[in-house]
Amino acid sequence: MILEKQAFSLFIDNKPKKDIAMEPSLKIYLIAVFCNLFWLLLMFLAQQFDKNLPERHSTIPGTSQKFLYMQDFWITMVGDALGVSFIWAAFLHLAVYHFAIRHWIIFSFLAVFFMAGFAIMCLAKDHKPDVGYPNIGKISWNGILHLPYFGVRASATVFCVWLIAFPGRILFLFLMGAVIYFVFFCLEVKSGNFDQIKKI
Repeated sequence: MILEKQAFSLFIDNKPKKDIAMEPSLKIYLIAVFCNLFWLLLMFLAQQFDKNLPERHSTIPGTSQKFLYMQDFWITMVGDALGVSFIWAAFLHLAVYHFAIRHWIIFSFLAVFFMAGFAIMCLAKDHKPDVGYPNIGKISWNGILHLPYFGVRASATVFCVWLIAFPGRILFLFLMGAVIYFVFFCLEVKSGNFDQIKKI
């Protein structure tokens, strides 16, 4: 308990306390998992209550491709729900024990950069419409909520490379999450869910 109180003080201190050993914390892990699943739930609710979305598995006009919802994506149902929970848990340990103000500034800039890059890609003319971007050049409430999720997740993943300097259970947690996410990303690509729009 004393160790955790010292660690959480890093959120308000300007300098990380490098003398504090980074030990796995169930509290930090549960916070990370809860925040990840809570945001996924918000995206799911945004999908369910959005009356402007085409029906699930309806045919995208001018194509033979199906309109996909969150639950149709491997990357969301397993990669995000399970893999990203592990990545977030590893990142939060790193942030609690080793982040200073400068790290949060860089983290924020990276998150915005990844958000912008993802939005530009999904708003492009060759992007296949889906739950986040139901029409070419249009974004849904689900897509709006997904942007910060994607940006923060990508930025956290970049920073987790720093864990190589701290071999142990936290690094293993990150690697496990990264492997799970990568496997289901590959399954997604193979399934054709990430294909560009194909006009007939």
